[in-house]
Amino acid sequence: MASDRIMMGLDIGSSWTRAVIGSVNKEGALMVDALCEKQTEGVRSGSIVNIEQTLRTINSVISDAELQAGCEIHSAILGVGGDHIQGLQSTGVVGINSKEQEIKREDIYRSLDVARARELPQDREFLHTLVQDFQVDSRTGIKDPIDMLGHRLESRVLLVTGSSSICQNQRKCVQKAGLQVQRMMLQTVADCEVVLSLEEKEMGTILINIGYGTTNMIAYSQGSPIYTGGVAFGGDSITSDLAYILNKPKQVAEQIKCESGSCYVPSVPSSDMILIPQVGGMPSIRMPRKSLSEIIEPRMAEIFTLLAMELEKVEHQGSFGGGVVLVGGGSLLSGVTELASEIFKLPARIGFPEALPGLDRSYINPKYTTVLGLLKSEAKKVSASSSAASRSDREKHSIGGKIKGFFGKLF
Repeated sequence: MASDRIMMGLDIGSSWTRAVIGSVNKEGALMVDALCEKQTEGVRSGSIVNIEQTLRTINSVISDAELQAGCEIHSAILGVGGDHIQGLQSTGVVGINSKEQEIKREDIYRSLDVARARELPQDREFLHTLVQDFQVDSRTGIKDPIDMLGHRLESRVLLVTGSSSICQNQRKCVQKAGLQVQRMMLQTVADCEVVLSLEEKEMGTILINIGYGTTNMIAYSQGSPIYTGGVAFGGDSITSDLAYILNKPKQVAEQIKCESGSCYVPSVPSSDMILIPQVGGMPSIRMPRKSLSEIIEPRMAEIFTLLAMELEKVEHQGSFGGGVVLVGGGSLLSGVTELASEIFKLPARIGFPEALPGLDRSYINPKYTTVLGLLKSEAKKVSASSSAASRSDREKHSIGGKIKGFFGKLF
């Protein structure tokens, strides 16, 4: 491992904080070395409300991960999500100045800079520039315009922004834990790294991460991201409803939800009965499971309906042939795929992360998609930069490369 590149993904959720450590060798192969989790303190609805409590959680999970991996970590890729995330459509247009009218990588960078040249409110910051496609002169729908000929290059992007205060608080906690924040990455973008294939993005797919405090969504159409956002409702909202209506502590309500809950009433037989535990040593009472589902379904339906309404505002071409993919801890609730399919009028399935090398099979679970996606995304960047460096070395050792290097030193 000494010669490998070591990296960490850190996901601070409302219920669980997870850290994964991995390594990339010289050949660009990723190996998962450790994955640890701790129950989160000090976070509500995706926002830090108590820095000291959150810091204790981060310190604990990082220490466990470093001990398990047998190495010390100095930086991390940090996941971010919540209802403060917004996606803005933008375009950047530049002229091609070279004599040959050939589009180079620098022209793409210039067009992206123009697309990002938007004034944001002081409480917002840029997180991602997600490229949708390019237009060269009158030719549209181009994915990679490098080396094409043209006079005018236009880039269409989805600018992802977040709340500056929420992002800064997360960075502050991680820095106080002794780590540098290498970069912040949208949680749903990380999910897609280990759940969606290129074919599914091309077909058009909606990915929804149902967390404890928030639910986040990203939508792809014709291979391009067209929407990202979220709502401040998640599994905790359902638990709170149950605790209030059943008059039970939240811990008891959470247990009832996980063991017996369903968010799709038609799938629950009328004859099914469940036991509701009582406090103070009182005997448990019997209750129809369908009655429990009638409490859960409206809240989950509200979450899906709010997301569907937001998606309807986006103008896009094509259909969502890939359907709806559900990840996160909330996706394990019984009946969730049936309800999502009914509301979005699309087929729905639960998304499981791919089996990365070194990953224990128990972690191939929708709960771990975000933290594993953070690691795989960074591994791809490291592998790509290593490949580029290798190509550069080969060019330098060639005759043409030596000549270029010589004139480069002169001028």
